[in-house]
Amino acid sequence: MPPRILEPDPEFIEKSYLTVYRRYINKNYGLSLQSYYDLHEWSITKRNDFWMSLWNYLPIKASSQPRRAADESLHIDDIPEFYEGSRLNYAENILSRTGSGIAVKAFNEENLNCPEELSWDQLRERVRVFVDALKSSGIAKGDVICVVGGSTVTSLALVISAAAIGAIVACFTTDAGERVLLERIGQIRPKVLFAVPDYRYNGKLHDITSRIQMVWDTIEPAAGSELVSTGKHTPPGWTSLDKYCSRGTGRPLEFEQVPFHTPYVILFSSGTTGTPKGIVHSQGGLLVNGLKEHRLHYNHDEHAVHYHYAGIGWTLWNIMIGALFCGSQIVLYDGSPFYPSPEKQLAAVMATGVTSFGAGPRYFTELMKANVNPRPYVGKVDKIPSAGALLTEQQSIWIRDNFGAHVCQISTSGGTELCGNFIHGTQTLPVYAGENAVKNLGMDVDVFGPDGRRVPEGESGELVCKKPFPNMPVCFWNDSGRKKYRAAYFEKFPHVWTHGDFMRINPETKGLTILGRKVADAICVGQQREQDPSERLFLFLLLKDGKSLTKELEDRIKSATQRDLSRRHVPQFFFAVEQIPYNVNGKKLEIPLRAVLSEGAKAFEWRKFTAEERQALERYLPYFEVEKIGGGFKAKL
Repeated sequence: MPPRILEPDPEFIEKSYLTVYRRYINKNYGLSLQSYYDLHEWSITKRNDFWMSLWNYLPIKASSQPRRAADESLHIDDIPEFYEGSRLNYAENILSRTGSGIAVKAFNEENLNCPEELSWDQLRERVRVFVDALKSSGIAKGDVICVVGGSTVTSLALVISAAAIGAIVACFTTDAGERVLLERIGQIRPKVLFAVPDYRYNGKLHDITSRIQMVWDTIEPAAGSELVSTGKHTPPGWTSLDKYCSRGTGRPLEFEQVPFHTPYVILFSSGTTGTPKGIVHSQGGLLVNGLKEHRLHYNHDEHAVHYHYAGIGWTLWNIMIGALFCGSQIVLYDGSPFYPSPEKQLAAVMATGVTSFGAGPRYFTELMKANVNPRPYVGKVDKIPSAGALLTEQQSIWIRDNFGAHVCQISTSGGTELCGNFIHGTQTLPVYAGENAVKNLGMDVDVFGPDGRRVPEGESGELVCKKPFPNMPVCFWNDSGRKKYRAAYFEKFPHVWTHGDFMRINPETKGLTILGRKVADAICVGQQREQDPSERLFLFLLLKDGKSLTKELEDRIKSATQRDLSRRHVPQFFFAVEQIPYNVNGKKLEIPLRAVLSEGAKAFEWRKFTAEERQALERYLPYFEVEKIGGGFKAKL
């Protein structure tokens, strides 16, 4: 049984939004649900009641009310619509709070200690100006706009503005390469592309003017389409943001009322198995799921300050900004998560007053490696959401010991396909190291064996979802008849969504462990020999039985590493190995392995190792002369 790292505070449990909601359900539906598990079971067996109760309980603004929440006769592969008859607007809900209170704090590598602050009224005005300009430029409901930029107030306001007029938006990070942008922007051919001509990362200024221009010219934009600079300067042929906004006529901000499943955000798959798929999410789906996760699972309200390191092209960024639905303040950061050093950057984030500090597992590994002590900076933090992968038991214990035993760790698992999570957490239950806590409310998640039947708790199998949910994709872009959509999720088991991950449920704790697919263990270390001008990174993978190291797996790892950390963390070499070296205390031999890669046999001349450690490390001696061996992939950066 894994170590218990958090025992929830009984007083907090009583006052939590989750407990208040459970009592609301008991009162209004004549029930006596006693626990989270009771509530979850009800949420998946009485689906119309559950989703309708959320509509009534959560602070949703709508101009037309739904006739019902869900048609329970339909299967998940029918891709049913939810909340039929309702009309609403995502932007109206995300800007529902008004006043002089702070809505957003935003900072970058140049203003680490003096972030920009926008009140709710100021954010609303920023959106009004953009909406006015978009309308004056002929952008209307159903049109596509793109944003290439950082996690900034401008990016946020543009995304909200698209929702206000019923437009569709796709966002991309500034370090996206030409091919990445061409394969995605070329599919959707936006009417306007907002882009920064340069960006700062890890203390360096990167000019991407030619990259953006090449993409814009290559996609052959339709007549009247426009390339707008959101940066400090405007390249020739581009329109400055000030000039674009000057077209506005002073219109008051109005919110286009749209049906629940109106397309809004396009998120793209990685493209490792072919052309990237444009996954289209709806205004209503992102609204209802965002409110559910932030209010009930994160317990966010007007007192919360939420930060999660993410680029605007990642689904997590869209999930993060959903905290605004709850009246919470969000913190945006544009730059390296380790600039000018891991400790100084952490201190800068914490100085904004965050109560919810989110980052991926690899981020915490980097803090551990750098021997950063977070305790002096933790301040008001009461929860640490983590996404992208499951926090390991070692990481969970380190976070508890260094951020505080009172801090609730919430490891989530979901993805681009739902712009949300199948697996979530709650501050009302104990937390166990190395486990996800609970199934997300309303998500009928299960574990199937190869025969399409549920496996017993304790055994691993396919992560599946058996019932529809409102934040399912509306469609894939350019997917006639939803053929690619159905092939992606519904071909393996009838009437069941197969997500592509393995999962196991702990019969003692009820915690969930996402097992992934191919990799059992891994170690990443650097090599810099005397003849090497700079350090190269090696990633050694211990694969599960029957699995092989493929170019597809390499690309997935590269994409995730660049997304969660940075390009400089992407390994140059990938190799499958039979053993990962550990010492007797269960710690990976990262420093000794780096010495072996950099010094060869000399690494053993003066260092002391046990016989077992030496034997494990000697397996890696051939990689000292990596140019002479094959069987791996060299990353093209």
